[in-house]
Formats: sequence, C-alpha cells, structure tokens
Amino acid sequence: MKHISFGDAGKLLANLLDRYEAKPGVAALFGYANEAAFSSVEARDRFIETLRKAEKLGAVKLEKARASADTALRIRLVDVDILYRHLGRVPSHHQVHTLLTDFYELPNLPETAREVLDEIGAAWSRNVRKFGIMPNDTASLKDVLLLARGLQERASDPAAVAIDFRSFCRSVNTGSKALDHLASSVVAIHSRLYPGQRTPESLDTDEALATFGVSRMPQPLQLSGPIAIDGVILPTLSYYGFPPDQAATIGLSHAVDYVLTIENYTSFIRHARECNGSQKGLVLYTAGFPARSHLRQITRLCREAGTACYHWGDLDAGGVRIFRHIEKALQAQGVQLQPHLMDAAILTQYGVAAVGRSPLPPQGASGSAIEHLWCALRETGLVLEQESLSPRLPG
Repeated sequence: MKHISFGDAGKLLANLLDRYEAKPGVAALFGYANEAAFSSVEARDRFIETLRKAEKLGAVKLEKARASADTALRIRLVDVDILYRHLGRVPSHHQVHTLLTDFYELPNLPETAREVLDEIGAAWSRNVRKFGIMPNDTASLKDVLLLARGLQERASDPAAVAIDFRSFCRSVNTGSKALDHLASSVVAIHSRLYPGQRTPESLDTDEALATFGVSRMPQPLQLSGPIAIDGVILPTLSYYGFPPDQAATIGLSHAVDYVLTIENYTSFIRHARECNGSQKGLVLYTAGFPARSHLRQITRLCREAGTACYHWGDLDAGGVRIFRHIEKALQAQGVQLQPHLMDAAILTQYGVAAVGRSPLPPQGASGSAIEHLWCALRETGLVLEQESLSPRLPG
C-alpha cells in the first residue's frame, strides 16, 4: 500500500480529517512523515513538535512504522473531535448542514426535495460531489433547483412553447448561462424531484431537455403539405416553417393520403421536394427528438388528418427512442404510428457495423411497431443513417 507522507505537519493533520470526512467508517487512519522533505534537522524538529502538541491533547499518536526509512514515523488518528478543536476546524457535516438549511425552506418544491437535499448533504459531508454539483457549491445548487422547478412548470403548462437555453434561464431568475454549465445536473435532479415526469434514462441531456421544449436554439415547426392558417389556404411551397408559439394556427386545407414524421433535416427536405410535390401528404420535421410543443402539434395534426401515420428516422438506438416517444404520444390520442423505411430487411441490406454508437436500451420496444427493427439492431450490430436512403412514399 502506498503511504501518504508529508513534510508539513499542519497539512498532515488536515489530511487526516479530509480522509475521515471522505470515509468516516474507516477503522484507522494514518499519515506518515516524509523524511526526504525536511531541509534540515531543525525543520524535522519543528515538524515533530507540532505533532507532539496534537498528541499531548489526545488527537493523534506518533508511532514507529514498519516501512522504508523515508516513512519511518507514522501518525495515527486517535480522536477526531479533539483534532477538529485543535485545528479550529468545523466538521464538514456541520458546515454542510448550515449551508443547506435554507434550501429545505425553498418555496414551491415537492416533498421529494427533502430526500434529494439529504443525499446532497451526505455526499458533501464526505467532500464528494452529488448530481454533478461540487461540495459546498450552493450557488449552483440553487440554480439547479430553480431550473428543475422551471422544467416542471413547463411540463404542467399545455400552452408552453419552445424556448432557448438563455431565455429559459432568465425566466426562472438564474444567470443566462446557468443551463449551459448545469444541464446534466438539472435533468438528474428534476427526475428525482418529479418522478412522474421522469424522462427515459436512454435519452442524453439535450434530448431530455428537448422534451420540455428547452433547447439551445428552438427549431421552427417545419412541415410540407396542403397548409392553411386559421382557415386561410397558403400557396403551394415545398415546405413551410412556423414559429413554435404560433403553430397551433396550422391546419390542413384538404385531406391527405398519409402523415409522415421525419427525424433528420436532409431527409425531410428531400422527401418534401422529391415525393410531396402533389401535396398529397403531410410531412413533419421532428428535429431529432421533438420538443413537447412540437410534439403537441404533431399529435394534433395526426389526429385531425385521420389517415395512416408513419415515422422515418435513423436505424439505430436513437432512432428507436424517437420512434417510441412519438408512438406513445400518438397512442394516447388513439392514433397508431407505423415505421417507414425502418425495418430489418433494409438494415440487413444497407446497414454498417455500429462503431461508437450508444447501445440500445435493454427493454422498451416490446409490443411496439418498431420491435422487429429493435431486435434486428440487437442481433446484427448494424446501424444505418436515414440519409443513406432515398425518400419514397409510405404505404
């Protein structure tokens, strides 16, 4: 075992407390004198004198170690409370309790906040980060709690529209760049505070935030087809883009043969131009994982169209997650979603070996229309980006 040795007695004693706080259950803690660190006999004498004072109080005990010559002197922690008093140091759990007291009284947080704060306190007392927040960083903790509460308010507001990171931060009274630095902590704590709104664990941080309509720069709702705004028929264009907060005014000017949601931008543009010139389909760009405000309009338009609905995305773990997310939202509205150009045969014919891709979730596709692709991805180890395929009409 490598010994922790010091030429500074004060640092040695402080290190004993640091290690005690990190692992309070350890039976015995030792520090060692680094004989090579002493510049003179007098320097070593001062080192020993400092330790003898602590030993006389009963805080530590100096022992002769069974070690190499440069670590012959061993210092054993005897009474941690005495050492705290001797060094004038407040135990970390007392400091943390003082730091977190006001957080337990923050308004508009659920009962689950107490358990979360208890876990943070226990970790900080051991000088360990929790939920990605460094020990004693109360400024970041406050921002994370405010941002997590802001996400929940958006989840509860059916009128919430897509918003960018900076604007969202300002809306909950944090610094405008807080979410840039704390995004993963916000998602982690939100899922603990509000388990009923927990996002799937398979989503990465940006995907999870996007489900609340929070993204680095919100995408317009882009679609192709026979569109009317508040009943006013628009001229025929390959595709349109609408501000998210005005997308509720979008409707169909006439019936369509199909609705197709598309994950990636290039494939959306190609399908709109190459396959939908006749305006017989309603084609919607999801921008990857759709924001809640976008998904709300997608489900509305699919329901109002009253025709077959399809989704086309990447043939990989992310594509499966996106399909399942949209599928579940449509099922809640009584609409069935079918995969388009997303099947085992296409994967086998055109797929390439997955390299550095995120693994498939171990479960979640059972009973889904995407189950056969999900199984093929697991069995073959192949993936395929949808841009590798030319667009074609569904059905």
